[in-house]
Amino acid sequence: MANDTVNEVIKPQLHPVVETMIQLAPVLAEVFPDDVTIGVSDLTTLWLSVPGKTFSLGLQPGYRLTPGDGMYEVVDQGRPTRTFVPESVFGVPMMANSIPLCDEQGNIVGAMGVGISMQRYNHLFEVASALSSAVEQISATVEEVAGSINVLADNMSDISHQSDEVLKSMRDIRKISDRVKDISNNSRILGLNASIEASRSNQIGKGFAVIAREVRKLADDAKRQTEIISGTVDEVERLLNRLAESIVAVNRETESQSAATQELASTIQEVSQSAVALAKYAESIVSGDGSQNE
Repeated sequence: MANDTVNEVIKPQLHPVVETMIQLAPVLAEVFPDDVTIGVSDLTTLWLSVPGKTFSLGLQPGYRLTPGDGMYEVVDQGRPTRTFVPESVFGVPMMANSIPLCDEQGNIVGAMGVGISMQRYNHLFEVASALSSAVEQISATVEEVAGSINVLADNMSDISHQSDEVLKSMRDIRKISDRVKDISNNSRILGLNASIEASRSNQIGKGFAVIAREVRKLADDAKRQTEIISGTVDEVERLLNRLAESIVAVNRETESQSAATQELASTIQEVSQSAVALAKYAESIVSGDGSQNE
């Protein structure tokens, strides 16, 4: 790893603790699993700047600590600092952590700052957010499909009820048709009897014979019509029975789809919760709020 050395500028005699950290910093940078940059300073000046694997702060040895750079605050306030540095500052989002360097008596003799690249965590946050959004859309779609299935089930139930009512009406029509057929048969018999009686009455029964003939014609016509009605009723009943069977099959499939959709919705809800938790975790890393990592 390339690093800016302290030999390029004239430096004063540094405290042994600071010198030790200058020697250790490049090794520590290699040990960190993340992409980091490390800086070491005395009370006023930066004396080592180890660039990260993919980025550099551009700070050279001899840089004077200034308010806002994190290490200045450590020396000034005597306590660690943790600051999120946006991408606009150094070209990469970074979490800057600085700690004071103290001697054996606890006196501050310098500072060390570690800048951790947050680029991977930003990408994790973007992916987690996109996943969460996609899962929410899928969940909404599944809920809409489930609602449609329920509406379909209700409609099929209504159709089944109406089909039963129509079938009942067709059976009533059949009863009426059968009754008309009986009346037709009886009328034809009466017509035949009337014709026989008219033939016995010679001239006196001619008018009665005409009436008897018309009664037979009417009876025959009524019989033909009732046979047509009966055939139509049979066909309608057959179709209605097939419709009822189809409705039962659709209802059975609808119930199965509804159960599967509910199970899918439950699974998606679990995935959604995990995606939201992942997004929050990534956001907590990016924002530097370690308290949200649970």
